[in-house]
Amino acid sequence: MLIVGAATALLTSLLWALAATLYRGAAVEVKDPLATNWLRAPLALVLMATLSWSLGELNELLAVLQGGWRLAWILLATTLAIILGDTFYLMALRDAGVSIGYPVGYTYPLYASIFAVALLGERVTLGLAIGLPFALAGIWTSSFNPPRGLSDRKAIFKGVLAAVAAGLCWGLGSVVYRVAVITASPVNVNLVKLLYLMMATSPFAWRGRLRVGRRALLLALLGGLMGLGAGDWLFYVSLSMIGVARTVTLTTFSPLASLLFARLLLHEEASSRQALGASMIVAGVCMAIWL
Repeated sequence: MLIVGAATALLTSLLWALAATLYRGAAVEVKDPLATNWLRAPLALVLMATLSWSLGELNELLAVLQGGWRLAWILLATTLAIILGDTFYLMALRDAGVSIGYPVGYTYPLYASIFAVALLGERVTLGLAIGLPFALAGIWTSSFNPPRGLSDRKAIFKGVLAAVAAGLCWGLGSVVYRVAVITASPVNVNLVKLLYLMMATSPFAWRGRLRVGRRALLLALLGGLMGLGAGDWLFYVSLSMIGVARTVTLTTFSPLASLLFARLLLHEEASSRQALGASMIVAGVCMAIWL
């Protein structure tokens, strides 16, 4: 069980990193991040609906959609983590690039730990006290003196701020998702999340002035399939198999994978400073969770 769960978490981190690289290409062309957010959902929704049907969980889905606390937790978590968090995240990718925006945003497990202490009464560990400043130092390291070719410094600074905001929203949303996944199956939590995402962002996707090229549409759809669809579902599955601490720790290797994908697929310059910063972020998160 431990080996399978760990492998699932590692696969999640790779899917999220690849999705981030695809989102970067879509976010540059589609200037409105809320529209990009909508474009990510259709293929992921088809995947989750197919899984819910094949696993025989449609009856639970109908019960969740009737309302009550189960639906409320999912909607609240989705508003925080997906509507707000992912919108900030797409802004970060657009303005700062994958090799900066993704590692900086990926401090969210630390924020999640802080919110868990404040809202759920979990105790402050030595690892959290050491890991948070270590990861924040990694943010500074990865965002200071950015490589040439991404955009101007003002845009990169805005991208870093957006990435930090994304991490905060993801952190708080993760705490709420921990409650939501207890009340409903992971596949149905993901399915309801996608339905709500499409409803909330559809006004931005169908505005008359929005123009989306085929390449941007394909990148957004495939990124959503891998990230919002398969990636998020496998994340929830891994949580149920090996718990929160191990799962989140394993998925923090995603920023390092994102640097590799950004270099191979987008030809972004990933400096040694950025690689060091990403490594510090991962180390800080690991200390916060394991010590």
